[in-house]
Amino acid sequence: MKISLSNGSYKTFCDIISAYRMAETVTRAVSLGIFETVGNRGCAAEEIIAATGMRAAEGERFLTLLVNVGLLEKYADIYCLSLFSRRYLLSGSESGQLHVLEFEPLLIDKWRTLDAILQHGQGSSFPDDQSQAAYRSRLSLFQKAMHEAAVIRAKELWDALPAMPETGMILDIGAGDGTYLREFTERYPRWQAVACDLEDVLTEVTEPGIKTHACNLLDQPDLDRLVASYADSASIVLMSNLIHCYSPVENEMLLGKVAGILRRDGLLIVHDFFSDGNGFGAIYDAHMLLNTYNGRAYSFDDSIRMLNGAGFLHTGVIELQSYSHAILAEREPCKTIAIDPLFALRQKALSLGFFEAAPVNPQEISIEAWVDAKCRYGCMFYGKKWSCPPHSMGAEGFRELLSCYSKAMVVAGQPPLRQFQHSLLELEKHTFLQGFKKALVFTGGPCSWCENCADERCSFPEKRRPSLESCGCDVFALAQACGIPLKPIENSDDFVQYIGLLLVD
Repeated sequence: MKISLSNGSYKTFCDIISAYRMAETVTRAVSLGIFETVGNRGCAAEEIIAATGMRAAEGERFLTLLVNVGLLEKYADIYCLSLFSRRYLLSGSESGQLHVLEFEPLLIDKWRTLDAILQHGQGSSFPDDQSQAAYRSRLSLFQKAMHEAAVIRAKELWDALPAMPETGMILDIGAGDGTYLREFTERYPRWQAVACDLEDVLTEVTEPGIKTHACNLLDQPDLDRLVASYADSASIVLMSNLIHCYSPVENEMLLGKVAGILRRDGLLIVHDFFSDGNGFGAIYDAHMLLNTYNGRAYSFDDSIRMLNGAGFLHTGVIELQSYSHAILAEREPCKTIAIDPLFALRQKALSLGFFEAAPVNPQEISIEAWVDAKCRYGCMFYGKKWSCPPHSMGAEGFRELLSCYSKAMVVAGQPPLRQFQHSLLELEKHTFLQGFKKALVFTGGPCSWCENCADERCSFPEKRRPSLESCGCDVFALAQACGIPLKPIENSDDFVQYIGLLLVD
């Protein structure tokens, strides 16, 4: 999660500080065997309590808890699994995450050393006396957990990409047990698939249709042999959850070698968590700080810079459902890869200082007569600013204008107002120079370029943009539709924010 700058809610504090309680509830319910006992058939409380060894009174309370939080459902006297539990917490489920749940406590132990890492440096808390048996046990559990997560994320990734040609070669660097390749080849059975990873990891790749190539990516001779074996032959190279394990220098070296594996028209997919992608990605960087010697979650700009340095000429980003992203890179621009332009524009907006940027359908923007009425009756700037009514566009003109656009993005910023409006103009200029000739921004609040407007004409027509309110836009509804908390200012210390709009086509 990411806490909005305008969020001063005690509820959010409670959600954060008590999140472990829900995690422990799920973990204990699994370890007691409740979900396995209930299974797909359902059963009564007495049967569950007897099978799990709970005491009657405490067991009844715990089952009620599981119903109240949505992990179980109850019909008459019969308990049944919820969709969530059936999908993720039942053994045998295609999407089951039981090994992820088992592995998580090991990660929690590492998180308790965060203060020591911050004081003594990354890599300072790795044990030197871990036995080979302990290492093997942990590695086995890690691989099982990663497989379960990959089953979900592989579907998300390949669902998000456009249809591929019927034939080609895909090479997965850091393939693990080959889950991403398995999902891909089920969709494209005529493709050749090559899994590349450490030799002891590749023992988990069992599909006869997936070829393996053992390679230590940090061993230069090993990497050179990989490049020589597949030079200019791969239509797709996948690097999933890989670059976060390595330093910038190591990644630049690795990406440079990967460029030699791809065909000239090939596609590189860097699938990972990114520090500025969302709250999950930001926290994942600390996860890498704790669990690797020099890994990190990179920002989009850092990642794209490394790709450009390796000779990739074109990049785009796809946002996936469960917090990860895929950066697409090519040696030559490929018109078959359609990327949502709003994603790149969102990153630009955030780099300009807006604390939120979210897409919105222009046809769904609410225009209400009461907004114009509140401008006319109650606003001290009415008739005094060239960007305000009655000089502004008005509701009907705004409604007609929105019909000319298919895409828009809402941005949220904070005082000072002049800086907010300057950043909006910078965003409009950047968007226009990216080839979007119809780019146009609308601001929040009155025009800030002059303290008092000149009587005859605007002194800065090139900077003047209408406010959303002056066009009849219900800004509260607009922000709410984009998941941006917005409420009237009640107290002098309340967080002040402005809402702007970028129209794109």
